[in-house]
Formats: sequence, structure tokens, C-alpha cells
Amino acid sequence: MRVATLGSFSAAARSSGLSKAAVSKYVAALEAHLGVQLLRRTTRSLSLTDAGRTYQRRCADLLEEIAALEGALRHDSAAPRGLLRVTAPPGLAESYGHVLFTEFRARYPEVHLAVDLTHRMLDLVEEGVDLAIRVTVPEDSTLVARHLAPAPIRAVAAPTYLLKRGMPGHPAALREHDCLIDTNFREQSRWRFVVEGQPVAVEVDGPFRVNSPATIKELAIAGHGIALIADFVVRDALADGRLVELFSGHLDYAWGIYAVYPRRRYLPARVRVFIEHLAGAFAGADQRLP
Repeated sequence: MRVATLGSFSAAARSSGLSKAAVSKYVAALEAHLGVQLLRRTTRSLSLTDAGRTYQRRCADLLEEIAALEGALRHDSAAPRGLLRVTAPPGLAESYGHVLFTEFRARYPEVHLAVDLTHRMLDLVEEGVDLAIRVTVPEDSTLVARHLAPAPIRAVAAPTYLLKRGMPGHPAALREHDCLIDTNFREQSRWRFVVEGQPVAVEVDGPFRVNSPATIKELAIAGHGIALIADFVVRDALADGRLVELFSGHLDYAWGIYAVYPRRRYLPARVRVFIEHLAGAFAGADQRLP
């Protein structure tokens, strides 16, 4: 692992307090034991084979589990430490960032956060991410998903747009309106409603397709069309009248905010306390946020 991470036998030897010859001997013995080549060696470079990359990823998980187990046995959970790698949607971080990250760091100053704000559904194991905060309906059974809070979806438009184009009286009327498409939705152009207890799916279209809820919100405020957006993104604009909600109570989206992380027997203390912090933060978020 040290050779793969540091990129050379010499660096691995220095960090391990061993000779370069000893490190080379141990790696060769490991390859002989496994019956595969893990590293490509030339006089000038060192790189991982496909088998080496797979072995490195799994070894990282196993070594982390061993460290977490040893930490638990030493009651190390009272003082979590180390690097915590988190991914979250940008809009969620903008709305809840202080509660989620700043307050966590104040409580656990020895935990350092590396936060990747993206709408991409990262492969947590492949990309070495400890935990994702996601606004979705979880589907991947290989991951653990802990529900933190509901995330209602709102249909919204600006008063100026509605004055110009009229108020749609039924979801089917959206076919005649400009709709702002958030490409993060699985069904981007197919919006789902419940009318008189029956599901209604409407094919919509419009002048913009964007992968950013914040941009969709601004386009809606500017009067470019009707949008579907998570409540926490548009709550302020609904409160001050820049946006108006349509079809309240009739959208067929059971979305939630989840903490998602790879299955493992022993969670590192820093991951465990962050999940508990998230659960507590979202439990009182509506009272604490504007």
C-alpha cells in the first residue's frame, strides 16, 4: 500500500523505516503469493496493473476497518480524528453548510473535512469517499442509506410568468407551458403528479435544461418558466413572493435527504460521529434555518 500510494520503493522504504531492497523483496513475495503482477516496474517509472489497482482499493478498505476496530477497542471514538471525505450537492451545502460542516468542526476539531460539492452520483468505493449526502430515493443496495429528513419537491413559477401565460389548472396543462428541466432528475421531461388519487405523468419541455437547481431557481424567478425544485432550494423565494407554488400536495415525489456510505463491519469513528451529527442537525434544521 505504501509503494502504491507514494509511487516508489524508495519513498515507501523511507516511510516504513526499511531498506529499499527489503520493500522490493516484500512486494515480490506478495505478488508470488497472489500469483499476479501488482506493479509495472521500469528504470524510470512505477505504475499499478489492473490487478494492482483492484488490490489497492480493497486493501484500503480492509486497513481502514482494522484501524477502526482497533480505535473502537481503545475507546478512541471519544476523540475522532483524521481526514473525512464527503460529497454533497452544491445547493444542499449552500442551504445547510454552516449547520453541517462548521458546527461539526467546532465539535470535532481533529477531524479534517474534504468536501466535494457535485451533482454527480460518485462511486463511493471507487473514488475513496467516506460518505455522501444525497437528495434522492435510494436504490443502490450495496450502500447503506440513513434517512435524515424529507426533501419535498415543489412546482414553482414567478408571478410575472403566471400573469403572462396564465395559471395551469391541471398538470396536463403543463404541456402548453415553458418548463425548466433539471437534468439531475432521473425522469427529466416526465413530471409526476397525483390527481384525485390517480397518478398522472406529464411530458414537458421548455427553453432550458440545466444540471443546477440553483440556476433553475434563478431562471424561474426571472420568469422563464415553471420548475420542479427541492423545497430547501426555493424556501426563501416562496417566503418573499418571488416564486409561487403550483399543485401543492399533488406532486408524486417521495424524496428525502440521506447519508449514504459503503457497507463495512466497523465504521471509522470520524464517519460514525459525522452521521450522528447529520441526524441531529437535520432533525432541528427547520427551526434553525431561515
